[in-house]
Amino acid sequence: MSMTLEELSQRLMVPLRGDPQARVDSACSLEAPRPNALCFCEKASQVKLQVGEVGILITPGPPEGDWNCLLSTQPRVTFAQALRLLYPEPPLQAGIHETAWVDPSAQVHPGARVGPLCHVEAGAILEEGVDLVAQVSIGAGAFVGSGTRMWPGSSLAAGCRVGKECVLEPGARVRSGSVLGDCVWLGSRAVVDSASLASGIKADNQIYVGPGSEIGPHALLISQSCVGPNTRMGPYSLVAAQGAILGHVEVGPQVQIAGRCVVSKSIPDKGAAVAGDPAVAYTTEMRNRALRLKAPAALARLTGWGSQL
Repeated sequence: MSMTLEELSQRLMVPLRGDPQARVDSACSLEAPRPNALCFCEKASQVKLQVGEVGILITPGPPEGDWNCLLSTQPRVTFAQALRLLYPEPPLQAGIHETAWVDPSAQVHPGARVGPLCHVEAGAILEEGVDLVAQVSIGAGAFVGSGTRMWPGSSLAAGCRVGKECVLEPGARVRSGSVLGDCVWLGSRAVVDSASLASGIKADNQIYVGPGSEIGPHALLISQSCVGPNTRMGPYSLVAAQGAILGHVEVGPQVQIAGRCVVSKSIPDKGAAVAGDPAVAYTTEMRNRALRLKAPAALARLTGWGSQL
């Protein structure tokens, strides 16, 4: 896909320097430069190329010479974002693969794709733009909203409901009776067990949400975290890596639970931050950790004083 420097600057929301109408149609590395190509450099001082060897350069600061540049404090990230624009994902090829099995009573929209070795049971509904990449299982009566993509090995049990524009990574499992809102992202091998996840939630790899739990909108569950049964989590709450909520508790909005923290009691206060096992206020846990670090030295001093008495 070909774009001008001005178009890239507007789409990536970074300033430009040089000819706004300069065109770029591909990407390259600094080691293999090409005209009309885009590349990046972490430091402007490291640019050893001559002007014109590449079409557009992404740097944190303007290099010497009359370059066509995009100026970004994070050139690598901006370059990755530009690649998505220069090499857009091909349009969805709708249809049912010959190796897939779809029950005759299932409702598959003509604009949906059912990939190789997928299994769609009776009464399931797939809306327009649904993409079952391969080896995906959809249980009886399950509903999948438009634009949702399910990667290989992911599955929906009977009676599940998934909203629009969701992503289920490889191995993600949504068990019977679960409800996912719009724009929910489930990481690899995540498990949602008869729970309800509101819109905008990101649940990272290998997380677990227990039966009867309700997670509020835009919550974040980082890898290997666990939410026990019958838990209520407010909007914009966060559970860091390997954090655990034991269940049957309520967590208020915008609460932050630190990594490896174990929560066994309700945290109703908005914006509270907790850490430790068992969970206490974050500042209290940091103070306790500091005291534990000082304890060996203090014990040594006490032992020395005791020997002198």
